[in-house]
Amino acid sequence: MQQARCPCIFVCMRTTLDLDQQLIDEALKITGASSKTEVIEMGLRALLEREARRRLKALYGRLPHLRKVARR
Repeated sequence: MQQARCPCIFVCMRTTLDLDQQLIDEALKITGASSKTEVIEMGLRALLEREARRRLKALYGRLPHLRKVARR
C-alpha cells in the first residue's frame, strides 16, 4: 500500500527595512527576544491580534439571527 505524500513548501521572505535602532533595542530589551526578526514577528502578531479584537468588538450586538445557547 502506498501512502500519499504532500510536499510542503516553506516560503521565507527577505526584505530590507529602515527601522529606528533605539526602538529595536528597547523592544529587544523589554521582550527578551533573541533577534530582530523575532521582535518584528512579535510586533506583527500583536498588531494582528489587536485588529482581530477590534473587528470582533465591532460585531457586538449585530448578530440577532443567532439563537441563544442552552444553559444547564
